[in-house]
Amino acid sequence: MTCRSKLAVAVLGLVLFAGRAEAQDTLQVVAPGQNRTHVVQTGETLWALAERYFGDPLLWPAIYRLNTMVVEDPHWIYPGEELQLGDGSGAVAIVDPSGNPDTTSVQTPGDTIGASSGGTPPDSTPGVDRPTVGAGDLPLPPPPPGEGSQTVFTKQPSRPPTFSGRAGGSFARAVLPGQFYGAGFLTENDNLPWAEVIGAANKVTLGSLTSVTSARIFESIEIRAPGGSSYHIGDSLLVAILSREVPHWGQIVIPSGIARVREVSNRRVVADILSQWTRISGGQVAMPLEPFRNTGSAGPVPLENGMTGLIIVSRDLRQIPGEQSVVFIDKGRDDGVSLGDVFEVLRPNPPQASPETPLQQVAVLQIVHVRQRSASAMVSRIGDLGLAPGAPVRLIRKMPS
Repeated sequence: MTCRSKLAVAVLGLVLFAGRAEAQDTLQVVAPGQNRTHVVQTGETLWALAERYFGDPLLWPAIYRLNTMVVEDPHWIYPGEELQLGDGSGAVAIVDPSGNPDTTSVQTPGDTIGASSGGTPPDSTPGVDRPTVGAGDLPLPPPPPGEGSQTVFTKQPSRPPTFSGRAGGSFARAVLPGQFYGAGFLTENDNLPWAEVIGAANKVTLGSLTSVTSARIFESIEIRAPGGSSYHIGDSLLVAILSREVPHWGQIVIPSGIARVREVSNRRVVADILSQWTRISGGQVAMPLEPFRNTGSAGPVPLENGMTGLIIVSRDLRQIPGEQSVVFIDKGRDDGVSLGDVFEVLRPNPPQASPETPLQQVAVLQIVHVRQRSASAMVSRIGDLGLAPGAPVRLIRKMPS
């Protein structure tokens, strides 16, 4: 690692997303006007700057791509570096293979994870919409570093999504792409078009105790496509772990990363890892990435006597679920559940309680992924240990139709 200055403070940034600016890259920053700039302060990371200026920490590659002449390694940024931020709009264009930007791409609602019938999967390169951040909405830059400035070792206060006082009582934060893709889902016993992850591409295993290889972000993996499928350069893939079986609901899919195809030779596919949630290794699976349909500025509005359902199971094997945990509920698109809907988890009353006694709320969930019969919900607020399988849930805020 090259030392920029003896006085420079190395800041370790959390790196989850990185992509190549190729013709078929669907994540391209629009910067038609004069670039805004930001001078790095002590304790800052690309992850934090993306959340500050664009409203989504997973947009940090947008800043990195604009500053490759300044930032040699996205893991490290240094106080005093001046970073370009584009024109301040935070807009992300949808770019087709011809290279023509299309900022009006509209996603079609519906379950885009279809069961495989042995045919050719649809084109998997998604159009990813991002919320637009106006220059007037950007926060003021932080004060110059000095005594008492935060560092990478300073504990940052957690800021979970909360209910706001805006008109209509909408949920304060929209569902982010990272939540949508990273939540996971239940297969619902569908025969999905899974490909097999062979392992890291071009990585030697001689002398290793196992032939299983793993890859990290910026590295490549080799994939064996399923029979009858057709992958193309530029296609985006969800890499995942097929976890335990849930009776009547199929397997739990736990995403491990997102990769983009860069080489295709018959059934052999090589893909570059763009994001990573957990270790990516041989034996995992991959399938075409479904599009993320941005909900825009609309938020869920309060609802009385909403539908009721049950928690099926927690995604992860944890004894104590907490905020940002993912659980699956037994209501889905067939029941009218939409991305961004808000449910409350209720504690049943004891047998001796009066029938008029209201049920007590123990947690709040926001829907971050929807399938036909089930939905993935992220815990946004929790006040009790009441998220066991079978716990009742009730819709309290509904996204506008």
